[in-house]
Amino acid sequence: MRSYFKAVVRPNFNCLMNMIPGKKPLGEYFRVFKDSLLPNKQIFANIVIIMTTKCTLRCENCNNLMPYYLSPYHIPSEQLISDIRAFLDNIDTCVKLSLLGGEPFIYPELTTVIDAVIDHPAVMYLSLTTNGTVIPDEEVMKRLRHRKIVLHISDYGVSTQKIPQLIEILKSQNIRYTHKKDTDWVVPGGTKYRGKSKEQLKIEYNNCYSSRYCGTMLNGKMYLCARGAHLTDLGFMDAPHDWFDIRKKRTAKEFQQQFKEFYLSDYAEACNYCDHGLKISVKAGVQTDKILEPDG
Repeated sequence: MRSYFKAVVRPNFNCLMNMIPGKKPLGEYFRVFKDSLLPNKQIFANIVIIMTTKCTLRCENCNNLMPYYLSPYHIPSEQLISDIRAFLDNIDTCVKLSLLGGEPFIYPELTTVIDAVIDHPAVMYLSLTTNGTVIPDEEVMKRLRHRKIVLHISDYGVSTQKIPQLIEILKSQNIRYTHKKDTDWVVPGGTKYRGKSKEQLKIEYNNCYSSRYCGTMLNGKMYLCARGAHLTDLGFMDAPHDWFDIRKKRTAKEFQQQFKEFYLSDYAEACNYCDHGLKISVKAGVQTDKILEPDG
């Protein structure tokens, strides 16, 4: 099992400091400090919520495997909100609750989800990550002005991205955002099983960004790894070790104890379907015009 400091405490402060540029209120640091160190508190740096597997790009080396979906889909907002609340109601603080796709701005019930979770007392910040191909409508823009919300723009240099136009609008409406230009990605490789030893899985998982910042919720389950969530959803992997069933009935105490044990796991089976440990770089955002097929 990973140390609590490495898995929870340090990521909490890193997440808060890097959330948005500039100073944060001292009260936010005190809250993270208190909830990170008190034994009866439950706090997590970043929980990623997958709302849709539909995307406006088809990135050949997508870590979340979007080009492998033959029939991408939206998750109904009623179920999504129920799952998010079931999780949030059992913790004290989520430094960053991240709404993700696919592309979140094509999710038809985005405003409904934002309205349902933005004022939950456990949520410090709500973030959305967009590839900048879609300019959201005015109703979405209204929500993005909320003091808790930050928009993250991933820039791959793809011709269909409308990032200068989007940034101009965000600035005019005083919406907080970050803009990250990605020129290279570490290639995750295909979907085949690699046959790594348990010790190798531990090494790779504990040196991976995903182990600290990518606890991912998809269809009522929380996964140790975003890639693992989609590998499971697509039927390429079956590893109960890597997921926690949010919908299972438990007492609050059972939920907190079992989830903490899950979150502190020192390995993930998803690393057996990933080449991130090899640190091979490829150009970011290279597009494919076909549905990719499993290679294992």
